[in-house]
Amino acid sequence: MKKIGNWIKSHKLATILTAVIASVLVVAITVPCVFVSYCTAPEYDGQDRKSEGIVPNQTQLANAVKYDRVVIFGVDGGGDYYKTGIAPQFSRIFANGSITYTGKSQYPSISAENWCSMFTGVPVQKNKMNNKRASSFPYTDADYPTVFKIYKQRHEEASFLSIVDWYPINYGIIENCTGVKKVAAQTVAGSGDGVKVAEAIADYVSERIQKYDDTITFMHFDGVDHAGHSDGYSSQAYGDMIVDIDKSIGKIYDAYVERGWAQTTLFVLVTDHGHTLTGGHGGESETEVNVTCAVAGGLGNIVAGTMGKYVTQDLAAIVLYALGEELPSSFDCAVPTNIFTTLG
Repeated sequence: MKKIGNWIKSHKLATILTAVIASVLVVAITVPCVFVSYCTAPEYDGQDRKSEGIVPNQTQLANAVKYDRVVIFGVDGGGDYYKTGIAPQFSRIFANGSITYTGKSQYPSISAENWCSMFTGVPVQKNKMNNKRASSFPYTDADYPTVFKIYKQRHEEASFLSIVDWYPINYGIIENCTGVKKVAAQTVAGSGDGVKVAEAIADYVSERIQKYDDTITFMHFDGVDHAGHSDGYSSQAYGDMIVDIDKSIGKIYDAYVERGWAQTTLFVLVTDHGHTLTGGHGGESETEVNVTCAVAGGLGNIVAGTMGKYVTQDLAAIVLYALGEELPSSFDCAVPTNIFTTLG
């Protein structure tokens, strides 16, 4: 029973079956405690996932170099694998960027817990997100709004794009606030594997920026996570999918260059978790919890090299600071050191 619960917890494709399986097990046994760890966020288990960066004060905000927009490449399940140098487009885009391959995933190291923390700026112990909740209920938590809602409340004219290959992100993690264009990547692709979906995302974004100037654009690629589940971290299929999605990321970057927006756009690549060598995630092994965060921009304020300590909730702070925005009181995160010259 414990193995069944852990498998459901770690494999987000199975979240739609959770309620059915749970019902069967409740009938078969009298103590359904196997699902407790899936439905509630555990306490910190000893690893320090507290942010240690900088919360910009008013003087630092006044001196900030402001970008017109932020583009986020989200590679689900990619972990720290970008450290291998296998992805040439990643290496090109972030050649002079600030990067870490030893950032920390939330615990448990699962998708919803991390994507929600990245956008709300708080650890999972506060937002209490999990795959089941993200798949079942629209996100309406006013205590921990996402960066989309926060920015929209301050800039009514702003628009955003979130195109995802795992729709619970758009359904149960990002609010239905005005201005957010939500797209299910599978509907754009029609059908196909992670490579085809990634190509469809690239085409969609490249066409959209000809008409819209979204302040925040988020793209979620799920193919690496599928490869990790089926073949494991560092398998041939896993590496191949990193490379294939990398091609689409390069195409999107080039579209911004051609549009004349590369200099004034902050580009960020993040992963939410990694995988075990045999496939799956949710635990505390190094290949599961180590994540990548890479930041690059053309306004001369990026510190090239290795950024300071990064935990997934810190993405929200990076995004708002890059846009010149004060971090809200709801945040429990910070801008890691050694990203922006204006912060150190």
